[in-house]
Amino acid sequence: MTPTVFKATIPVHLECPEPMRSAVEYVLAGEYESGFDGAGLDILDIGANVGSFAVWANLRWPASRIASYEPNPGTFALLKRNTGHLPNVTAVNAALFPGARAKEPYFARFDGDGEGGLARYAGDTFEKHALGRMVEVDVIDPATLTSADIVKIDIEGGEGEVLAALDLSRTSLVLGEFQNRANRKVMQQVLAKDFEAILDEECPWDPILDYMDYKRELIGDVYGRMFYARRGQTKLMRRA
Repeated sequence: MTPTVFKATIPVHLECPEPMRSAVEYVLAGEYESGFDGAGLDILDIGANVGSFAVWANLRWPASRIASYEPNPGTFALLKRNTGHLPNVTAVNAALFPGARAKEPYFARFDGDGEGGLARYAGDTFEKHALGRMVEVDVIDPATLTSADIVKIDIEGGEGEVLAALDLSRTSLVLGEFQNRANRKVMQQVLAKDFEAILDEECPWDPILDYMDYKRELIGDVYGRMFYARRGQTKLMRRA
């Protein structure tokens, strides 16, 4: 008998700022759903924000070990409170970026801001006058991390550089978001040899450029998300 797939609604309690409510709901509703089942995995959560992906991944892939990286101290405090009851989630108060100094300035408009990022690439998205709220954060070279089964990356810029520096030798699934076309191309190049696209979609910046202090130079550019699975991998099982 062919099993039937159901979606269960489970109450989840998370602290988050009101401007991030819809983004958190989107993650918990399955923003990163790719159709792959598995358990007992090592998962890298790069750009953890308040912990919505970590909480979702804990339910999606049971008994897995999740390492969540969030550099903004105020956001990290929310991450710790939201995942403190999960012994398999390790929260790290640091950014990941290759060749960076041990500490670098980080931009965020408020604690829990899902569009925060290192100053070195935040200027690719926001106008200079908007980059006022900076804090020094710890930075770790992604090349020093152990390869994981699943890599999720959402850092609002610089995704290509971070992905290129990671050890993907054991990685079966990459769940990424890209901030612009340049980072998308780098990510595609990194993954082209050993991975196949499950989802690779773009959205134009143009319709939302008046929403906040986004750079006018983003006209004609795109942002989006990409899910790539290793060819021939057996660590995860894909549902029909």
